[in-house]
Amino acid sequence: MIYYDKNDIRDLKNHEDKYYMPSALFDTMQYKLVRLEVKWAYVACLNVMLESALYDNDGKAYIKDDHPQVIEVLKDLAHKKVDQEKIDGYLQELEDCGLVQKEGKNIYLKKISNIF
Repeated sequence: MIYYDKNDIRDLKNHEDKYYMPSALFDTMQYKLVRLEVKWAYVACLNVMLESALYDNDGKAYIKDDHPQVIEVLKDLAHKKVDQEKIDGYLQELEDCGLVQKEGKNIYLKKISNIF
C-alpha cells in the first residue's frame, strides 16, 4: 500500500477549497461499495493530516486515531453528530476496505490518486 508522505502533504496543502477531497474516492468503481459516511471519515482524516501530520522514520505521514479535530471536521463535512465511538467504527471500516492502516494508535492513509 502506498501512503502519503512529506512531499504529498506539502503538495496537497495548496488546494483551493475548504477541504481536499480526492475525486477518485467518490467517482471510481474501486470505491463504489464504500459507504458515504466512511468516505467522509477518510476525507476528514486526510484534511486533519494536511494540517497536523506526524511523520515516522520512513517519512510516511500519519495521525493519531484519537485526534480531536477529526470529529470536528467530520461533523462539518457530514452535517451530523459524530463522537469518538463513531470515528472508531469508521476507522475500522476504512481499515477493512484497505483505505487506512492502523499501527497502534497511528493511522496511515492509503494514497488515493486522481487519474485523468
